[in-house]
Amino acid sequence: MTGVALDDIDLKIVRTLQRDGRTSYSDISRDVGVSAGTVRNRINQMRSSGILSVNVWLDPSLSGLGIHATLLLKVRAGRLVEVADALSGLEEAGYVATLAGAYDAVADVFCRDVAHLRLLIHDKVQKIDGVLDVTTNLVTENKRQLSLDAGAFAPPSRF
Repeated sequence: MTGVALDDIDLKIVRTLQRDGRTSYSDISRDVGVSAGTVRNRINQMRSSGILSVNVWLDPSLSGLGIHATLLLKVRAGRLVEVADALSGLEEAGYVATLAGAYDAVADVFCRDVAHLRLLIHDKVQKIDGVLDVTTNLVTENKRQLSLDAGAFAPPSRF
């Protein structure tokens, strides 16, 4: 997948959505200084290119709906894509990525309770062809959910 160049307007739109993903096009247009149609078109372009998605986050530790764990996986050579695809297909998986480093893949999973987590690891994840090892880390508190501060990539202000 090739990158998409974002300009200052795109980054301002993203920063506004990061503060509140429910912000209307007209409110964003006032913040950014462009028309609501421009905002709508920019958001649609970013969404269709795959660089922008709108997600809902429900913190299990605060909602009482279960537990959140991070699984770090070592994968047999040549099986990384298939393992990542299999992990992505698990209904418990909220995030899956491939890595460069000590582990080959990571998955954030959400389970009802520890028994559900145990079944997920032993009956699903460890049975994926190519999974060599799974290290499980229970998330005890989520401190921040934003994945990217778009402001860090904005061009410097000119004065």
